[in-house]
Amino acid sequence: MIELLYEAAMDERQWAATLQQLANLTDSQAATFWVLDGSDGPRLPTFTYINLEPAFVQEYLDHMTPLDPTVQYLVNHPHQQIVHDGLVITEREKDRHEYYDWHRRYSELRFRMVGQACPARSVQAGVALHRTRKAGRYEPRDLERFTLLQRHLQQALTLGFQIGSVATLQQCTTELLDRNPAAILLLDRQARVVYANRSASTLHDACDGVTVSSHVGAAHKQDHQALQSLIARTICDIVAAGIGGSMQVRRPSGKRPYAVFVSPISRRYPALSSLKPAACVVVVDPDARTPLPVARVQSALGLTRAEAQLAALLAAGYELHEAATRLGITYGTARTRLAAVFEKTDTRRQGELIVLLLSILAVP
Repeated sequence: MIELLYEAAMDERQWAATLQQLANLTDSQAATFWVLDGSDGPRLPTFTYINLEPAFVQEYLDHMTPLDPTVQYLVNHPHQQIVHDGLVITEREKDRHEYYDWHRRYSELRFRMVGQACPARSVQAGVALHRTRKAGRYEPRDLERFTLLQRHLQQALTLGFQIGSVATLQQCTTELLDRNPAAILLLDRQARVVYANRSASTLHDACDGVTVSSHVGAAHKQDHQALQSLIARTICDIVAAGIGGSMQVRRPSGKRPYAVFVSPISRRYPALSSLKPAACVVVVDPDARTPLPVARVQSALGLTRAEAQLAALLAAGYELHEAATRLGITYGTARTRLAAVFEKTDTRRQGELIVLLLSILAVP
C-alpha cells in the first residue's frame, strides 16, 4: 500500500487503483483523492473517486463543497494530518445539518476519515475514506493503522507536488521555446542533442544547410568542421559564462546564410538528472519573415487594426510597397497609414519604428 501511494503521487493516473486498494485495506466503501484550494473559498479542482455516483460527485463539487463541515474543518486546520468525524461533528448534529440532509438523498455513506498534507500555501491534498452506517464508524484501531500510512502519504504528496511544479515549469518553458522562430537546441557534454524546439525540426526538414539529428551539423564540409570546432570549444570551456561564439552556415538554396550562435550553459545540475545540457545552439534564418501578432501590436501601441497590420509587416522585413501589395492597398494609402503610425508611436523613420516594435513586442 505504501508503494502504491508513492506511485500514485508521481502519476495521477494511478489514483483510482490506489484508492480501491486503500478502501479494501481499511474496510471502507468509497474513497477519494482531492486537492483543496482554499485561497478563494474552498474548491476541489482535483477530485478522483471510486464507488460514488458521478451525479452525486458533480453536484457536490458544484454546490455542496462549501457546506461540507469536513471541508470547512480542513480549510481551518491545514496542518492537521488526520481528520475524522469525531473532530468535526457529532452524530446528532449530522441529523440536523443541511449538508448531511442532502447527502442522505444520494448515498448511504455516513462516516469519514481523512489524511492530508499541505505542500504549499493555500494548497492541501489528501485522501478521504468513507464508510456506510452499516459498516460503522472508524474506531481508534482504524486511526492507529491509518497513521502508519499517513506518514508515507504526506511524504508522497509533498514529493509529488514538487515534481509536478517542476514539470509545470518545464511545460511552460517548452511552449515558450516552441513559439520562438529561431531554432534552439541544447547539447550535452558529448555534443548530443538533448532538446530541440519546433523550429529546429522545421529547420532540419528544410534540408537547406543545417541538419539536426542526434547531433547538429552543416551540409557544407568546411562549415561542418567549423561548427563542430565551435561546439567543442564551447563545451570544453568550463571557466566562465559568456564564452562561446558565432558563425554563418551556407545554404544550398542560395539564400542568405544561417546565423549560428553557440553559448555554454551552467553545469550546476541535480545529481539525479538525466538531462544535463552543456551548450545551447541557436540558428537564425535571416530570410524568415514572421509578422508580429497584429492584436499585440494594436493594443500595445494604440493603433487601429489597419495600422497595426502595416506595422507588423514592416517589422517582419517587408518594404513598404511589398506590405501594401500584401494588404491589397495602394502605395499612397500605405504611406498615409505609416505617417499615422509614426505620429502615434513618436517615431520619425521606418528604421526607428522597427527598432521600437522589435524591442517591445518581439516576445514569442
